[in-house]
Amino acid sequence: MDRRILNRISEITEEEKKIIAGDDIDKSLYSSDERDFTVKSDLLGSAESLIGFRRHTRFAYFPKHTHNYIELIYEVCGETIHKVNGSDEVLLKEGNILLLGIDAVHEVYECKENDLAVNFIIRPEFFASTIDIAGYNNTIYDFILNEIKYNGNQSFMLFDVSGFPNIKNLMENLLWNFCFDDKNFQSQNLTMGLVFSELAAKADKVAIPSSLSFDGEVAIKTASYIDSHFKSAKLTDLAKILNLSTVTLSKIIKKNMGVTFKTLLQKKRLTEAEKLIKNTDIPITEVIYAVGYENTNFFYKMFNEKYGCSPKKYRKGRTR
Repeated sequence: MDRRILNRISEITEEEKKIIAGDDIDKSLYSSDERDFTVKSDLLGSAESLIGFRRHTRFAYFPKHTHNYIELIYEVCGETIHKVNGSDEVLLKEGNILLLGIDAVHEVYECKENDLAVNFIIRPEFFASTIDIAGYNNTIYDFILNEIKYNGNQSFMLFDVSGFPNIKNLMENLLWNFCFDDKNFQSQNLTMGLVFSELAAKADKVAIPSSLSFDGEVAIKTASYIDSHFKSAKLTDLAKILNLSTVTLSKIIKKNMGVTFKTLLQKKRLTEAEKLIKNTDIPITEVIYAVGYENTNFFYKMFNEKYGCSPKKYRKGRTR
């Protein structure tokens, strides 16, 4: 980590000076209503930005609260202990990322001076504004988004990115941006989008299983399987890999991902076909078979329903 970043985020804040002198966390800095302690995004960053930033307050217990935003917490060094939903204790070590969904119940135990965690406040609109970033159209990303954005106080995910230099570099770029170029909102959004893209691409490798239920683990493995084997993927094959019956697996997928295995697979195949049609001159018939379709009429029907035109017209209407 760049020493200039560490020096900046290590500074003792005015709030921390008061805590050292004997005060508790000042809830008015985070919420307009202390009785219902919901931390508000509009108090934690510029209204112009979809992402806010603050260093976690040290030296005091941060009491139980909720958020009206999605929170990404990155442990820069040391460690912090978080309690989620009143029961799940999460130890965040250097190089760990904790994602908290909207309305997740959250509290943080007192930490020391060298325990540096940073909080990124992500407004829900961020995901709509950055949906076209390369790598977003994959099944694992959809699962993460569903878990964090829509599952309310049940949702949190823990990632260990310490062994992935590309993600660590992106996090350092984000920190630099917020510490020294905090009005560059476009760069903030793009870099955070790439962070989510990388987390999605590597979710099956960096998501820490203890932070997921059994169903969550199955969902992650399902998403990874579809993204890697979309051309030949079959529910029966995945069920054998996971040592589950097809009925049980189908129920878990529908419950945790909102749609059936078939729907997930069709969405992935169409997405891959669209990429090939837009970015290459490969004949449409070859594209159809390359992504796993055997029935060309069915493909044309599905493509027209999603994109509003035939693959040929779609290709002509796109500038490569």
